[in-house]
Amino acid sequence: MLDFSFAEIAIVLVIALVVLGPEKLPRAARGLGRWVGTAKGYLRNLTAELDRETRASDLRRELEEAHRLLKEKAGEAESGLRGEMTQLKDRVTPHKPLRDGASGNAADAPPAADKNQAP
Repeated sequence: MLDFSFAEIAIVLVIALVVLGPEKLPRAARGLGRWVGTAKGYLRNLTAELDRETRASDLRRELEEAHRLLKEKAGEAESGLRGEMTQLKDRVTPHKPLRDGASGNAADAPPAADKNQAP
């Protein structure tokens, strides 16, 4: 902060004693002390507030990064699950037989029994 030597402080006190006089000097010193204390308090509060804001900003940035990564991983998991579901669906769903173009019957189905024949 401010760097004052003892000699500089002594010179200022002597000048203040001469200008203010011995009656007003203690009152002025108390007022100056209060002012310095108040200024230090404001500075301390300002520093603490800036520190909180910096931490909040850092946390917000980390949270946004984590959210982005989570969305990315969720998208990857969803696409993987969709692929697995498609594969399972293909395994479970029976394939329809191919139709014979001319007769409309299934190519690998047995020929239909003649209606005139008795069983």
